[in-house]
Amino acid sequence: MSLAVVFEYKVDPAGAEAFEAVYGSDGEWARYFASAEGYRGTELLRAAGGHYLVIDRWDSEAGYDAFLTAHAEAYGSRNQDVARLWLRERTVARFETAQ
Repeated sequence: MSLAVVFEYKVDPAGAEAFEAVYGSDGEWARYFASAEGYRGTELLRAAGGHYLVIDRWDSEAGYDAFLTAHAEAYGSRNQDVARLWLRERTVARFETAQ
């Protein structure tokens, strides 16, 4: 069973390029997660009007939670540093593979 953590963002279209550089599949967040055990990758989906979905894939919920716990301070600091790139952030859900 694997995990997909889905986030939704609203971004000012004028800042879309900078947002994509940070949140894309080879962006700053993906490089940050790359050395984490169980991290499988990030997918960035874009819709009209500055709407995005970010899907982070992990081997398991336990692995994702362990990473967040072990890196809570750095994760929070990094998230605060890039908050200027979006107007709204929402965690949609954590999804497990069904089959």
